[in-house]
Amino acid sequence: MRYSWQLAVCLLLSWSFVIPVQVEMVSAEETEERNIFEVLLRSEWTCAFFDSSCDDWKLRWFLDGEKAEVTNDVEGITIDATDGYAVLWTKASFEGDLRIEYDFKRIDSHNIGVNIVYIQATGDGQNGHAVDISKWSDRRTKAAMSDYFLNMNTYHISYAAYPNDYIRGRRYLPLKNEGLKGTELSGEIEGTRVFENHEWIHITIIKRYKDLFIEFRHPSKVLLCHFVNQDKPGIDQGHVGLRLMPGRISRFKNFRISKSSN
Repeated sequence: MRYSWQLAVCLLLSWSFVIPVQVEMVSAEETEERNIFEVLLRSEWTCAFFDSSCDDWKLRWFLDGEKAEVTNDVEGITIDATDGYAVLWTKASFEGDLRIEYDFKRIDSHNIGVNIVYIQATGDGQNGHAVDISKWSDRRTKAAMSDYFLNMNTYHISYAAYPNDYIRGRRYLPLKNEGLKGTELSGEIEGTRVFENHEWIHITIIKRYKDLFIEFRHPSKVLLCHFVNQDKPGIDQGHVGLRLMPGRISRFKNFRISKSSN
């Protein structure tokens, strides 16, 4: 696995502070990734956004997808995409390195499609697609995938993805006008067996330079993935979004976004 040189330099002096954790990883490469992730977790972060998900969701979020339904109660925010695509966006935009954490629970048993988290999405600036994606949300009433990968710069991580049970990273390249071709990031895995039993899963994402780490902490299993943007432009600002494909129902709570204090 290759790492961005900035990340290596940033962490060079921090190895002595790494605290091992018990996870299902045995290879030297996986151990190295875990060590880097633990160092990043212990870096200084400043909370920029928090939603316990018990208040009215419209206070902090806006929705793409006219057929989707969003509700919230003491159990959190529930996004129901039974009848069509849904993307729930933060109203706020975030710049720089980010740490994103939330609790996720799969409600449906629909074994087709994916959940996606978008990280720092902006419009490509062409044909009315302003950098601020909230300015043209009226053009995304269907929330079709092509509205995003053809018109936005963003990182994309898909999970709870069936039937192949994969976790995949992408960096959209709208200016190339080639759809999803060439957008993949290295680090994809299949056969996770994490999302099958409808338990609460704590998700932690760290975006540092051109590296993306995502940890899924299930009650009985911990899975860490590392995606590297080796050859595509970096991304440094934008909104954060939660996508559900048709047939999916998911619950979210304790959503926190922190910015690097370094």
